[in-house]
Amino acid sequence: MKKSIKTFKQISILILAITLLGCEDDAVLPKVVAGFTHTIDAQTGTVTFINISTKATNYSWDFGDGTSSTLIDPVKTYPSGTYTIVLKASNVAGASSSYEDTITINIPLGITLPVTFDTANVAYKVATFNGASFAIVDNPAVSGTNNKASKVGAITNSGKAFEGINFDLSAQVDLTANKTIKMNVWANAPVSVLLKLEKGTGADVEATTNHGGTGWESMSFNFTSSSKYTRLTLFVDGPGTKTGTFYFDDIEQIETPLPPCTPETAQSLLAPDFNLTFQTDPSASIVKDGGDFEWVTNPDISSALNTSCKVGKIVRSASLQYANTQINVASAFDFTTKSGFKMKVWSPAIGTKVTVKLEGGVVTEVLKTTTKANEWEELTFDFAGSATGNNKIVLFFNIDSFTTGTFYIDDFKLYGTGSGGGGTCTADAAESLNAADFNLTFNTNNVAVIQDGATYSRIANPKTDAVNGSCFVGSAINTNTNPWDNVQINLASKLDFNANAGFKMKVYSLKAGTKVTMKLEEIGAAGNNSGDVAVTRTKTGEWEELTFPFPATASGKFNKIVLFFDLESKNGDTYYFDDLKLYARSGGGGGGGGGTCTAPSGDFIADGGFEANAGCWQLINNGGLVSISTTINNGGSNSGQIKTAPLKNPALKQERFGVGVIQPNTKYVVKFDIKANAADMPADGAVFQVFAFSEPAEGSIDPATQHILNAGNANFPTNWETRSYTFTTASKVDGGVSILLELVCGGGSCRGTVNIDNVSLKLAP
Repeated sequence: MKKSIKTFKQISILILAITLLGCEDDAVLPKVVAGFTHTIDAQTGTVTFINISTKATNYSWDFGDGTSSTLIDPVKTYPSGTYTIVLKASNVAGASSSYEDTITINIPLGITLPVTFDTANVAYKVATFNGASFAIVDNPAVSGTNNKASKVGAITNSGKAFEGINFDLSAQVDLTANKTIKMNVWANAPVSVLLKLEKGTGADVEATTNHGGTGWESMSFNFTSSSKYTRLTLFVDGPGTKTGTFYFDDIEQIETPLPPCTPETAQSLLAPDFNLTFQTDPSASIVKDGGDFEWVTNPDISSALNTSCKVGKIVRSASLQYANTQINVASAFDFTTKSGFKMKVWSPAIGTKVTVKLEGGVVTEVLKTTTKANEWEELTFDFAGSATGNNKIVLFFNIDSFTTGTFYIDDFKLYGTGSGGGGTCTADAAESLNAADFNLTFNTNNVAVIQDGATYSRIANPKTDAVNGSCFVGSAINTNTNPWDNVQINLASKLDFNANAGFKMKVYSLKAGTKVTMKLEEIGAAGNNSGDVAVTRTKTGEWEELTFPFPATASGKFNKIVLFFDLESKNGDTYYFDDLKLYARSGGGGGGGGGTCTAPSGDFIADGGFEANAGCWQLINNGGLVSISTTINNGGSNSGQIKTAPLKNPALKQERFGVGVIQPNTKYVVKFDIKANAADMPADGAVFQVFAFSEPAEGSIDPATQHILNAGNANFPTNWETRSYTFTTASKVDGGVSILLELVCGGGSCRGTVNIDNVSLKLAP
């Protein structure tokens, strides 16, 4: 059996060998030939590849820039440059072939500065007009400011006026910072060259420079615009008729060179003709008290206001609240012959407070605020004649703050012919600190003012005018300690508001539109206060008289006056006040006020239409703003206005009216008109509330009984709407009734303003 198997294997091998020896090689693979051609869009750099490979089914392109494709006829966009493209073509049988070619892309570029005429792929599209012609040529005279062999532009004038060339730029010329364009110009005779910038974000601008006619010269064209432009127009002898060929090259924008500084005039540190020009270093006469001083070169010599070479540099220390720089003079200033000081100031910010304080006699100060940033401006500091006798200048930047900053001063000098520019001051009237006829005039320095966050001093009137010509006033400087910085005055007895309607006070400040708030308190009983009466100032930089009305019900309760300037705004601002005095109430009577605060027949609320504005209503700001509107009303001329803010509850209140007339356990009706202010619609949680109070006899230990007429009402009409509420008085109303209308805000962005008019309280029918 084994022998048979062996024989079979031998026969099989023999047959296989014969078969192989008899086979012919007739299976030839198809031959692949790779190849491509291409077209180039010279404007865009887009290449269209045309595949001319034969017997191929698969294609692999290497575009020579790191990208590839397997498309038959791909399209590829290149930036300018040279690229080697390789195509590998193959078929399913495995045959393959490669082909490569090199292409150069040269996309024409737009004209941008600097313009040299030497870049081959820049499309120098230059337009001519009025007869001029243009060409790009080789530099005809390698010399002067253009001593290199290069291409230049050639303008040929035909002899007509205002012939020239222009070209559009692909990138704007921005004159915001750098305002000078410089170019090389060739001319063989003196000629003017005008460069005009057009097609900009602002008006067209032009500048003319004269060429000396000496061949290649560098010419600069300075502009004052801060706009951006895309067209340059060039005239050689624009208005004239000069013929010939002129060449230009190397047009570029450069930083505007600084003009030469102006030498200082004579300097004087003497009181009669004080004039600190910084002609020489005044450091020997300057004391640094947190305001470091240095004599330096003017940092902004390009300013039209101040081109002087030397100025004073003051660096304020952030570690001192009252950092200052002092200048001592040998004798006293006389403000009967001079009006005050002028000083040029450079500050990095608008709103920088600059204070000039005089010491050595009657201490006085004047504060000004900068209106410009990063440029020079001149400030004027007027002083009244009463400032005469001081011989030290103390200069503050941002007084009463812990801030740093670098400031520059120059030309600090006396000016004018006397009395602070506002006339001679008037001697102050006699002063009374008695509650019965209180009249604080500052004619003496005897008033004991309590400083609670705000710093008080008696100073010379910083500005005498028609409202206040007195010589001395009070100064209150918020010390940035708390948002309720204030000054206080204690009285020996309690104030009477039966005969007096409230207080009047004159106020002066350079800060616009701030509130001045007066609160009356009982000494030793901080919780017993009158509520805030706030009045918003309407004038800036001049005196105005404000009125603070108080109801008759405030009589006999209060013997302390508390004054807030810009309450609830934490700052270091300065305010001046004067002639704080009581003013008489017209007529007599009670029940919420005498005279004009007498309720009409059948009603118990006085001045329900807010027409008299005689102190019948308490204007309780509580962080908002309550006022009498003279522009919004529902009949008559006025209305009460309540403006609220986040977490505030301002209110109108009339207190303890109808004493001896309003009956206990009796129904009464409160009625009023309400309208939301369209410009400040109550929103984001603002609600309106109305409360009445049955008051026990004044001095009683019994509490008042509160009647909730409406709480949490978020319905605010945009047109006048009448609302009416009924309540029953408590068993004790010996002290009359009080009514409170308030606009309450939660947190977040809560806000809103409402007006109230025609308030009444009558017996229920």
